[in-house]
Amino acid sequence: MINKLRAKIIIVITLILTLAVFGIMFSINAIETSRNRSEIETKIIRIADNDGFLPSDFESIDPYSDSQSGFTDCFSIQVDHFYNVRRVILSRTVEIEQEEIISYANEALNTGQSYGELGNYAFYIQPKLYGRIIVFMDIRTYNQIQKNLLYSTSLIGLLTILGFFLLSIALAFWLVKPVKETFDKQKLFISNASHELKTPLAVISANTDVLETETGENKWLGYIRSETTRMNELVNELLCLARLDDKTGHKPVMTEFNLTDVFLQTVLPFESRVFELGKQLEVDAAPDIKYKGDQSQIRHIITILLDNAVKYSDEHGLIRARLYTRSSKKIIEVYNTGEGVPKDKLNKIFERFYRRDEARNSSSGGYGLGLAIAKASAEANGGKISAQSEYGKWICFTVTL
Repeated sequence: MINKLRAKIIIVITLILTLAVFGIMFSINAIETSRNRSEIETKIIRIADNDGFLPSDFESIDPYSDSQSGFTDCFSIQVDHFYNVRRVILSRTVEIEQEEIISYANEALNTGQSYGELGNYAFYIQPKLYGRIIVFMDIRTYNQIQKNLLYSTSLIGLLTILGFFLLSIALAFWLVKPVKETFDKQKLFISNASHELKTPLAVISANTDVLETETGENKWLGYIRSETTRMNELVNELLCLARLDDKTGHKPVMTEFNLTDVFLQTVLPFESRVFELGKQLEVDAAPDIKYKGDQSQIRHIITILLDNAVKYSDEHGLIRARLYTRSSKKIIEVYNTGEGVPKDKLNKIFERFYRRDEARNSSSGGYGLGLAIAKASAEANGGKISAQSEYGKWICFTVTL
């Protein structure tokens, strides 16, 4: 539980910060792209306004200076109303053949747009009294600046996300520490209290036997014996949970065994109990299924599910226990007719001490621990348990190993 809580905190923190980093990266690149496009458009329009010649303030800039990049790498074509070339104007830094210039001009005219991009050039077409002026500006420098910015922000973003991830791990351990300490104390208390309760319960049970021998049977001693039995069951379930929670002190004993035999040996003793209650038990087990796991825990899982099915099936209801394989999976199913569980409660029934009907009294038996133990035992064996139900009709538990 603690590890899952840590993982959730790490995922949530990292996801939120990752979205924030990507948002910032996107904003920076979008703003810079917009600024560059606006600057290119402004410059190319000014050249067109000057009839294809560089404005005087452009000419005054050092042609070899980085700040001048993109200003003089351009060429212009003047065409008449019949698209005949009147004049070609080249900036000082452009070296391009006239055939290529005319090809670019034709492509720009064929687009039907006044402004756009062709390869490494941005173009702008402006009507004139004599016809049109088509201005081309080399935008490779702008594109390279944009790529460099994208690479830089991506690298910084990834390093930032990695840093946030490591920070979230440390933060998760710090945040969960008080919860872990409380949970450890709770486990220790349950374990100690369960052990301490076993002795007085044994004494009460022994004294009840002595009194019964001396005074004979009576309803008061019967009540004591009944409640002592219930308390013993609760203590044993709490001890079982404590052992399952103690990952370091109690590990499943993994051995290979015949799962079919264990399944039948656990299920068949329920036949007499089911028969006495006027219910029906159907058993279906595939032959000779081998499994490597903790045999005692698997038995306990089957016992818990069958006990639940007997308790909560309807009068004259059907209980069905199945064992079969699907691919490499071993599947145990326990089905019973009865009230079932609403869909919104199916996940909660595996929580400790959870009872769908909080008003349930001791006559119904159970403490809300059985399914929690079954789930923990299944997970300890590398499996999982799930439930499906049609409320008011049936419920089916599936253990996948």
